[in-house]
Amino acid sequence: MATLTLKDVPEELRSALKQRAKLHRRSMNQELLYCLEKFFGLVPASQGENQAWLNASEQNLMRVWDHAYDD
Repeated sequence: MATLTLKDVPEELRSALKQRAKLHRRSMNQELLYCLEKFFGLVPASQGENQAWLNASEQNLMRVWDHAYDD
C-alpha cells in the first residue's frame, strides 16, 4: 500500500476528523481512509447516509475554504 502525507491541514479540519474518528472508534488514519472511500463510492451506503455525509462535508469544506484571501 502507498503512503500519503498531508501538509498544511487546517486545525479546524484536523479537529473535525479527530472528533469523527473518536465517534466511530477509529484512528484518524482509518477515519480518513473511510471518508475517502465513501467520497469515491468504494463503500456502499444508503441514500440517506450519502446525503447526510455530503451535507456535512459541504458545510465543513465551506468553513475551511470560504476565506476572502482565497478569492
